[in-house]
Amino acid sequence: MKRHVAATVLALTALGLIDVHVDVNVEDGRYIVLWQGKKHDLIGKLADRANALLRNCASVGHLDSSSHKAQQALALVAQYSPPDSEQVQLLALLEQGPWLVAELNFARLSPAVVVLRLDATGMSLPQRAIWSGSTAPWQPGPLIRQHLRTHVPQAPKALLDCLDPKSFDPI
Repeated sequence: MKRHVAATVLALTALGLIDVHVDVNVEDGRYIVLWQGKKHDLIGKLADRANALLRNCASVGHLDSSSHKAQQALALVAQYSPPDSEQVQLLALLEQGPWLVAELNFARLSPAVVVLRLDATGMSLPQRAIWSGSTAPWQPGPLIRQHLRTHVPQAPKALLDCLDPKSFDPI
């Protein structure tokens, strides 16, 4: 068999196998890849990798859960929707200038990421500056960062770029 014929047969066989085992669907206005019935957010995975390579976190600080700002953040969140929000655990707290991003776990609520702002009157939670709930079937990082950028456009880009949510299950 000639080489070009063998290469053509191999290419057609590979395309046939891919067609049988891989589907691309649109869910929630985004593309999802189905590989043998299991969902994969390939675009989200690529976006996470690109974010990790291109971001600059030099101006973003990580605060300890025992810091004064962390305690302020926990107190503010605990008051947000009591009694369920009162049992809150801080997983991560990032700071850039007057802005903070907190990743939180609750005893009776879904995990959450909130954007907070410090000003002369104290700490506040801007309107719609919360992500809570499941991210499935999407990669959590890109989905949450995009949600927060849309709802809190004044938050620093580097602060949101440096957010790597850990409490949300990636697919």
